[in-house]
Amino acid sequence: MFSNPEFKYLFYFILLPALLPVVLVFRYVYKKDRADREPLGFVLFVLLMGAVFAPLAGILEKIATQIITQFYTPETLAYEKVHNFLGVGLIEEFIKLIVLLIFVWRSPHFDYRYDGIVYAVASSLGFAALENVLYVIQFGTQVSIGRAIFAIPGHTTFGVFMGYYLSRAKNHKMQNHKIRQFFMSLYTIAIPTLIHGAYDFLLSTPAKEAGYGNYFFIMVIVLDIWAWIIIRHEARTDRPLGVQRSGRI
Repeated sequence: MFSNPEFKYLFYFILLPALLPVVLVFRYVYKKDRADREPLGFVLFVLLMGAVFAPLAGILEKIATQIITQFYTPETLAYEKVHNFLGVGLIEEFIKLIVLLIFVWRSPHFDYRYDGIVYAVASSLGFAALENVLYVIQFGTQVSIGRAIFAIPGHTTFGVFMGYYLSRAKNHKMQNHKIRQFFMSLYTIAIPTLIHGAYDFLLSTPAKEAGYGNYFFIMVIVLDIWAWIIIRHEARTDRPLGVQRSGRI
């Protein structure tokens, strides 16, 4: 199989540059789960479902774009704000969350606090993996470096925040704290959407022309460090869901 020229091209020039960053980030997050490590097969299944559900986001984004263009002029700041926060950020993060709600939320494997991060990052990386492959196919391997540096860590960061609040939502559900569960559930989708929307908005041409693009690198650095701190803290202090300590989770 490896002697086949077409397969070699597919592997070395499309799959490898597109998927290697996903594999490296996934390995780091998964290896941090030391208290009660999740079944690798199930986590990989969630990652696969993130990729399977990703095309649905593309369909919804096209519909959202058609609706938004009825109210805002394309390539304007107002349009980019609405499009990137609602037409892209909200839709993509909602699709990732749907995967978690369908396959993870009720799973007996989702029983520790760090688990939320593991599964949310898996769903996000599955989404990013398919997105990466499509980008490399469309634009060539030259885009793989930029996406490895920015897009993959970006989706990982969105997943870290989603998983952080998802675990807290389930913890409050197990403790029958309905109001706290509601707010944590809200944060589970709202925070990643805001971060994702800001990320894409700062990369838009109107934002760059208005001078907002200068804040993109600052935002990326801050968020990557923040997500890294959350991963390390949650892994180090991991404990079963439903267990209170000092009155709070």
